[in-house]
Amino acid sequence: MKNIFNINEIEAMLPVYVKDKGNCTEIITKETSFIKNTTIETCIKNLADYYNISLYHNRLNYGQELGIKNKVPLVINENLIYIYINVREPMFNHDAAFGIIDVNAINSIYEKEGKAVIEMKSGRVIPLRQSVKSMKKNMLNARIAKDIYKEKHKMT
Repeated sequence: MKNIFNINEIEAMLPVYVKDKGNCTEIITKETSFIKNTTIETCIKNLADYYNISLYHNRLNYGQELGIKNKVPLVINENLIYIYINVREPMFNHDAAFGIIDVNAINSIYEKEGKAVIEMKSGRVIPLRQSVKSMKKNMLNARIAKDIYKEKHKMT
């Protein structure tokens, strides 16, 4: 069965391990969530390709401005910015631990048992493997990246 959804409605993509299938990606939209039989890296690449964004240049340009090299926010436009979130312990070498979430889909972040938890506007709760402090830093980087985007795309 093929999942029909609007790519503009993706709120989060999380790496999951599915028995007898391996590494897959859980795609979360406002209305539903489903498992796609491809890795998180492939799904992120496909998302960037859909919006005609170079992941390399996104990381280079925004990373340089933000002073970071890894887990640079993925800036689609000023209203759609994804940040990386650490959601699971890698099971083996080259296993994905990070997913992405649209910063606008986040309702709140709070601490539970020493780790951050995201509550999405849809009511879904995503436990993380990172601290609230690092999560807030990621959100701040996204806000700065949004300002950089607006500055670069300002009408003259």
